[in-house]
Amino acid sequence: MTVEQKAAWAEIQYEMPWLTSSDRIMVRLACSWIARMDEGDLGVAASGALASILSKLGATPVDVSKVNHGGEEEDDPADEFFGRPH
Repeated sequence: MTVEQKAAWAEIQYEMPWLTSSDRIMVRLACSWIARMDEGDLGVAASGALASILSKLGATPVDVSKVNHGGEEEDDPADEFFGRPH
């Protein structure tokens, strides 16, 4: 990753602490687009792609309200069969 992409990664890591390692591919894509945006090299279609990626990561004002920040969850009876800790 470039220096600019790494800076975008650090910003995403700080701003979206709910992300996990399974999000790394989408985060890397976002970093690439963010670096291009910061360089002034982002067209309309690419801006739409970045907005879509950020939405999928829960980083837009609408989507952040849907993110589970690790609060209390209800017990699911099926958890005992799927190894989910209580």
